[in-house]
Amino acid sequence: MSDSHYIQYQGLKILKSSHPQVQKIKRKQPGHSAHGNKVWRSCFALIDYLITYPVEPKSNVLEIGCGWGVAGMYLTKKQQATVTGIDIDPNVRDYFNLQNTINHCTQEFQERGFESLSSDDLSHYQHLIGSDICFWDELTNPLFQLICDARNAGIKNILIADPGRPPFWHLADLCTEQLNSEVITRRILEPWKSEKYILVI
Repeated sequence: MSDSHYIQYQGLKILKSSHPQVQKIKRKQPGHSAHGNKVWRSCFALIDYLITYPVEPKSNVLEIGCGWGVAGMYLTKKQQATVTGIDIDPNVRDYFNLQNTINHCTQEFQERGFESLSSDDLSHYQHLIGSDICFWDELTNPLFQLICDARNAGIKNILIADPGRPPFWHLADLCTEQLNSEVITRRILEPWKSEKYILVI
């Protein structure tokens, strides 16, 4: 298969939208998708951050708005984490499973929104991650509430990556005011030269 259909990054084979197997899934699915029909680029900045600041081996990690599960695949394959990905988009599951199969990774997928996570659900994880998930104004307050609930449930590390959308900065302001948080600028050169931001709580 020509490498024009996928990206090699940190030992992962990340399929592009042009890949024949991805195209096959798209043809079988209905037209509507909650933005889960491609890999979003902030996940690469998140992976770059996790290379510098790895999670502990055998950590339980929850990825919200996981999409195709790329960041979780990195943690599973390179840092021996156990990762659960959740996404509200039912169309994501087939892409998620395809990506994991190709990379010989095992992640659990749950079709659900992050608002459905209870304190008991959250208590099973040490880390919570997400990328490109704060893209609408109406997501800011629910995400902040989730972050507060996660902290209260014992999650010790929360990472949210974003290209710098206004709702993300609103979320960052809330976290700065009320939680011990910071925003880190992350510049990466591959697979694309890019600058993203990571909210670290």
